[in-house]
Amino acid sequence: MRLFWALTAAVLLGLVPCYSLAQPTLQARIDHATPGDTVVVDGGTHHGPLVIDQPIALVGTNGAHLKGDEQAHVVTITADDVTLDGFRVTGSGTKLEQDHAGVMVKGHRATLRENRLADVLHGIYVKGKDRTIITQNRIQGPPIASRHVTHDEAARYDDCSVPPTGGSCEVPLVSAQRGNGIHLWNALHSRLTHNTVRRTRDGIYFSHSDDTHTAHNRIEHVRYGLHFMYSDDNHFSENVFAQNVSGSALMYSARIDVRNNDFRDNRTKNGYGLLLQSVDQSTFTNNRLEGNMTGLYLENSSANTFRGNTVRSNFRGMRLTGSSTDNSFSRNVVQANLQTAQLSGVSATNSWSIDGVGNFWGTRGLLDVNADGISEMPRRVVDVLGTGSTDFPYAGLLASSPGVQTLSFALRRAPLPGVPQILDPHPLMRPRGNGQTGMPGWLALVMGGLAAALILIRRPNA
Repeated sequence: MRLFWALTAAVLLGLVPCYSLAQPTLQARIDHATPGDTVVVDGGTHHGPLVIDQPIALVGTNGAHLKGDEQAHVVTITADDVTLDGFRVTGSGTKLEQDHAGVMVKGHRATLRENRLADVLHGIYVKGKDRTIITQNRIQGPPIASRHVTHDEAARYDDCSVPPTGGSCEVPLVSAQRGNGIHLWNALHSRLTHNTVRRTRDGIYFSHSDDTHTAHNRIEHVRYGLHFMYSDDNHFSENVFAQNVSGSALMYSARIDVRNNDFRDNRTKNGYGLLLQSVDQSTFTNNRLEGNMTGLYLENSSANTFRGNTVRSNFRGMRLTGSSTDNSFSRNVVQANLQTAQLSGVSATNSWSIDGVGNFWGTRGLLDVNADGISEMPRRVVDVLGTGSTDFPYAGLLASSPGVQTLSFALRRAPLPGVPQILDPHPLMRPRGNGQTGMPGWLALVMGGLAAALILIRRPNA
């Protein structure tokens, strides 16, 4: 008994080290794991920065929290075949020049699943590594920052009061001070599915990243929901890009497949649903571009196919330039936009129908003689306002005025040289889905004949 009390006193006085009583840190557990292990972290806050340098699965349960020191990445993955699953991740550094992130991926075939990231610069940053899987994560950018403001500036913000000499106030971060939600650089063959991103700079950013599948993501309150450059052969489907500065900005890329996405309610002055700059040989199918400042913007882009898209209820339906050539449009619905199209020259090489099927612009002024759902009369879309609605945005409000509508109607009937126009040779009488066909003309005539015969047969004798 005397020996027990002597050892206890020695431990309390620091005379005997007590390694056995200390819990190993999470970094120590990672370092002592063997390749292929699953390290389960049951709750608690675990301080970083952390480095995973061997192929293990790190799984968080019961709200396990990885908290950075606000000076570096919270988690850096340097090994191949690492899984990070189920964590709350906060507190990255804030230096854009060092690409600080909640999770920095520098190993091939990483899997990031069901993590919640907040108060980080970049959310997930994949740097030059292939076959990353990013799924079911929620990423929230930092909403505010402390900044010195003058007394007059403080009046712009809610719940902010400073003395007449000025003081510190919590203010919203500007876009340039934020990182991206998911950032891919030179990252090939990745899969991004079922993620939610809010209040970052860009939602999903691609640079030199090819052959990636991106589906079922929701991006809100960012600059560009989808932003990529120099990235080819990518596939995007079933995503929602809503209430951003612009829904997307796709640039300097080729062979992109974009289908069944929502680009909506991107309503800033330069808010676009789908912006294409130097995009070639790509397909855009069954997308919905609704409630944006401009639904579709096409510049210096060639050999693309637009089929079955809905461009509806935008301030401006489309904005096209003469630098875009050899593009094809069919079965699209362009309807209920304040200004149907702004045309800065339109190339004659663009085709507004495919296999004799054009687009739906409304039925005014059209005629369908054989009841096949396609008008025998072409549809002209003219831009009376021209570039004036770009130089003077409020001029676009005149697009639906009686005077402009009357002039547009006259120019559709008797076009003048030099007035930009779209000519759809086979406009639709009603919207059609992709691949849907109307009733053939011969069948319509047969059905009409049968109906007339039945009427005669059933007519009672006088």
